[in-house]
Amino acid sequence: MDYRYIGKDAPVSDAAAKAAGSLPYAGDLHLPRMLHMKLILSPVAHGEVCAIDASQALALEGVAAVLNYDNTSQVPYSRSKVRTWDQSDAQETLFTRHVRFVGDRIAAVVADTPALAARAASLVKLDIRPLPPVLDPRQALEQNLCLHEQNSIVRLPPIGCGDYDNAPGMEFVHHTRTQRLTHMAMEPHCAVADYDPVRDRMTVWTATQSIFGVRSAIASILDLPMSRVRVIKAPMGGSFGGKQEMILEPLAACAARHTGRPVKLQLSRREVILSTIVKHPLDAAVRAKFSPTGDLQALDCRLLMDAGAYQTNTPIYTAGILQKLGRVYQIPNLRGSAACVCTNTPVSGSYRGWGAPEAALILENMMNAAARHFGFDPVALRLRNALRPGEKSPLGGCSLGDLRLREALELGAQRFGWQERRRRSAGQQGRYRRGIGMAAGTHTCGFYPGKADWGTVSLQMEEDGSVSVNCSLHDHGCGSVAAFQRIVAEVLSLSPELVSVPEGDTAYTPLDNGCYASRTIYVLGGALERAARKLRDRLTDCAARMLDCPPESICLLDGMLYCAQQPDRRCSYGQAACFAAETLCCPLYITHHDTPDTNPAPAAVHFAEVEVDTYTGLCRVVDYLAVHDIGRALNPALCRGQIGSALQQGLGMVFCEQVVIDPVTGDVRNPVLARYPVARASELPEIDVLFLEHGDEKGPFGAKSLGEVSYVPVVPALLAAVNDALDTDLSQLPLTPERILAALAEKEG
Repeated sequence: MDYRYIGKDAPVSDAAAKAAGSLPYAGDLHLPRMLHMKLILSPVAHGEVCAIDASQALALEGVAAVLNYDNTSQVPYSRSKVRTWDQSDAQETLFTRHVRFVGDRIAAVVADTPALAARAASLVKLDIRPLPPVLDPRQALEQNLCLHEQNSIVRLPPIGCGDYDNAPGMEFVHHTRTQRLTHMAMEPHCAVADYDPVRDRMTVWTATQSIFGVRSAIASILDLPMSRVRVIKAPMGGSFGGKQEMILEPLAACAARHTGRPVKLQLSRREVILSTIVKHPLDAAVRAKFSPTGDLQALDCRLLMDAGAYQTNTPIYTAGILQKLGRVYQIPNLRGSAACVCTNTPVSGSYRGWGAPEAALILENMMNAAARHFGFDPVALRLRNALRPGEKSPLGGCSLGDLRLREALELGAQRFGWQERRRRSAGQQGRYRRGIGMAAGTHTCGFYPGKADWGTVSLQMEEDGSVSVNCSLHDHGCGSVAAFQRIVAEVLSLSPELVSVPEGDTAYTPLDNGCYASRTIYVLGGALERAARKLRDRLTDCAARMLDCPPESICLLDGMLYCAQQPDRRCSYGQAACFAAETLCCPLYITHHDTPDTNPAPAAVHFAEVEVDTYTGLCRVVDYLAVHDIGRALNPALCRGQIGSALQQGLGMVFCEQVVIDPVTGDVRNPVLARYPVARASELPEIDVLFLEHGDEKGPFGAKSLGEVSYVPVVPALLAAVNDALDTDLSQLPLTPERILAALAEKEG
């Protein structure tokens, strides 16, 4: 079907404002009498704060307060608790005496200017009794070294189906290890809080993924009714999971309440790396059993997850990894187990994909290694085992919908020239060697059936024919607002510029789960499309009465309504809206509530060609193909942009990014950009993108999710290409030049 706006390239809604530098982020907000907050972070990985001397700081004119454990709320909380009824370990307080990592919060200075706050913070004297740090999660697990009285070590209940031990097949054992990463969003973390002591009301502006999660945390910690806490979603310069947890907002709110003045807390890049969250380092041991023909008969996965200083969401994140092992291949005998261990290192948390990239790395790395070991073609091995449309995951039993994984594999291999490139890369010698790799993966389109999920949307046709949308939207900067504008514009046949889509505000927008699990387009966007269709029906009924025509004869085009048989009998949307309000006493206002009962799996298959310099260990990606079962590309340009950003993140994880922890002291050795190399845009190859658009039954105009699944296969595909070039089995990231050269030396030795 040919659409006017759906499937057409368009920029993000605020592109002009971003280009002009006029888009006001939270860091740009300035309120009258506003104070600035500077955190005082622990310089040691483990210790007990015996005393804090803030006298010199408080003596400076313009310093309003020095906050610490003794003069702020001591309510324990979990920064990952999004909904009031979520179960999560409450191991943190706003400030702590028992510091558990370099970067843990000891105190904070609140002053008139950022420079004054920083100067005062440097004058605060700390007396810390050091304790032995626990830095190795395996050692902590084996010796039962606990940093908390409860749940310092969490062993997840085993999950699975079938019987691995009695399953037939040739056993293959494999191991994968990953490193810590920082999210490296362009916008550092920032929150602004303003407290009105007369009305006892708190307002917070923040670039968060969950305004209601922030509200819940602040209300609980400060003992305020939720109705007196207002959280406004500020424009966001990227998150990738790094801004989904409640880190800064309770601190800024506490300071605002303590001083009675607005407070801004904005972190430097160093503070972001040290004191927010990092991607989990994991250690995955996998055993698999294959039939002689390549059927994956059984899989056993054992995970060791380094939670860092506090568990936060590590147990449920890890459970997500294990669950997602069952969303790609037919595995009749599958079991998984995990231990989540606290260490005296930066706090681990979510990272783009909520466990699906880890599941893909573990599973696809094993599949590629098994293909080399048993002599299978990697594509053929996957085609033999891939789940088919309509099949269910063996873990959870949820249908994966119209899963086009096999089609993506077949079309991708053909388009990439897999067989020809495979013949070309075999047996290479010389300095420069090229290899090819591929990987597959899936993700989700919401919480169903694991958690309650819903979408509530209201639409109002204004008197001038424009449309106002009311829902709790959280745009990360990737174009969700633009997508929502085009959904409404397509249904109602009017310009997207006439559709207003403000982001979430707890004072006005309905309760929502936030931007998690790639649910925005599928859940909220699906509810929006159905709400728009309801509004269209109301609009045509109103026009029929106004024009004295049968409702079924009313046509909509570019903000006008007319009778099909008599086109000269027409009215504008604005006229119809005024008629509805004035004559029918019923404004054109619709509220629609959706409760999803499906969660299709968007399939992704990526192919990569990499060139390795065997003299230096440096790698270069020379070609890349991403095939995505997307349902429908609402805005193809932005969809391609998601894939490009995913490849850039994957390049960083595979080749250079790592938060390096000193193995003795627990210090972070590289908490600045100068020592934290990232993949640059100039290192990206031309990316070929193929969208499979068959349309999903429940998604808006058939769309499924893309933002997170685009990252899922990247890392294992690149890793496979390097191993193909060198005939190695590298499986510990990152693949630094030193690690590559060491593997070559060992292979040739």
